[in-house]
Amino acid sequence: MAKVRTLGPGSLKIGDTDSEHDFSADVTNTALEPSTDTEDPDNFLDGHSEGGSQTESWTLTGSVKEDFSMDGLQVWCNQHSGEELPFTFIPNKLSGTVQWKGKVTIASIQIGGDVKSKNANDFSFAATDVKPSAYTPAGM
Repeated sequence: MAKVRTLGPGSLKIGDTDSEHDFSADVTNTALEPSTDTEDPDNFLDGHSEGGSQTESWTLTGSVKEDFSMDGLQVWCNQHSGEELPFTFIPNKLSGTVQWKGKVTIASIQIGGDVKSKNANDFSFAATDVKPSAYTPAGM
């Protein structure tokens, strides 16, 4: 199978199945970013060392074009700020075979920017339980 290297056309949906919000038409870039922290090892008087623990955390990031309506993402994020909701990120719906799922904690997004411009504002949501799973593109 050929490698799929292009992001998009894809999908980013956040929320429970019956009330999910589709970010796909407003997102100009998005990424799931891992971060790994490793504690320094402990050194003991007798000369031995014990390794520090390693923890991994995730962040769902991206940029959205502003929509100054009550249906816009900035209003939705403000209304759901602090809530932990499930998400599904499909990087490529046409030929990709992976989707990423987990939970994100919603945070408000900046409003405004340059006058007489179609502004894009960044978002960053802490993510947990991030796991890949198989995705079958339509028509395959």
